[in-house]
Amino acid sequence: MSERPSDAPIPCYPVIAMTDWCAGILERAGVPQHDSATTARILVRTDARGFQTHGLMRLRSYLEKLNSGEVSLRAEVVANMNGSYGVVEANGALGQVAGTFAIDHAVQATETQPLVAFTLRNTGHLGALGILALRAAEAGRVALILQATPPVIAMAGARGPMLGNNPFAMAAPRTNGPPIVVDMACSVAARGNILRAARSGQPIPEGWAVDENGIPTTDTSAALKGSLLPFAGHKGLGVSIIVEMLAGSLSGRPFESSMNKGGEVRSASGHLNALLLVFNPDLMIGRAAYDSHVTAWTSHFKSAGNGSRIPGERAHRAEMLAASRGIPLPPDITDDLQRLGFEYQFPFPPAIRGKIQ
Repeated sequence: MSERPSDAPIPCYPVIAMTDWCAGILERAGVPQHDSATTARILVRTDARGFQTHGLMRLRSYLEKLNSGEVSLRAEVVANMNGSYGVVEANGALGQVAGTFAIDHAVQATETQPLVAFTLRNTGHLGALGILALRAAEAGRVALILQATPPVIAMAGARGPMLGNNPFAMAAPRTNGPPIVVDMACSVAARGNILRAARSGQPIPEGWAVDENGIPTTDTSAALKGSLLPFAGHKGLGVSIIVEMLAGSLSGRPFESSMNKGGEVRSASGHLNALLLVFNPDLMIGRAAYDSHVTAWTSHFKSAGNGSRIPGERAHRAEMLAASRGIPLPPDITDDLQRLGFEYQFPFPPAIRGKIQ
């Protein structure tokens, strides 16, 4: 890993060049051009908004799953509607491809209906759900997305993972600022944070994970073999159960189908399931009434002072800054991306020298 002084600025990389590079790597792996472009835009936008654990850092694991056949290179994603409910069959597609397809169909369906629900079946890891929900909010919709994932969390003392980290996200438009985006999972810290710590040889904080025997640990190797701890103890487990029921049990797919080959349960396969709920305020209460309420409560929220910030504002500012100055990425991420560039004979873009015009 490259050495960098602790006080040195983090290198920044141009958004367009990074997107083109990511799409190019996926195309070289056999992913169709359109799907490569869709996936690249989402991964890069995730980094631009500051969520490095779910952006380009995940590219290698996605490529590994494509190469192993766990995720399909050329899956046909199809939707079947029955009134206000639909099923999107992803057939093992990349999550960014299947998720975008489902969101776009839900937005279209809510042009004539106030609410639609979609079950998304047999999809790859969806990444940062907030990025997908944001796509709906930018089209004027309110969206809620939940994904059931393989078991990775457990209470201290449990020998083995009990439930998925089961992320969920909500995004909603507003007139007095960027869309509201709430995006979280059920563990204290994302597994991606542990992977990053493992790459840099650093321990993780206490309270993040337990080892294979259920004993709390700060060692990344033991944590990756063990389980993540849920946020707020039993409350985090409770939220995970809610997501499991809504996104997993209601999908109609066997629980075992979401496990990876060989019984591995610690990373996402291509057979995960999700639930999307998309609302059109225009057809529910009218846009004026919706906007009035959102403006009133967000103004009240901010009036408390002490730097009160609406979820989604910081990520929006980061994205706007990245557009002009590039995306800051530390060496523990770019070192691996540069290796991928070498492996696929498509060099990773250089860092920006000076401000983008």
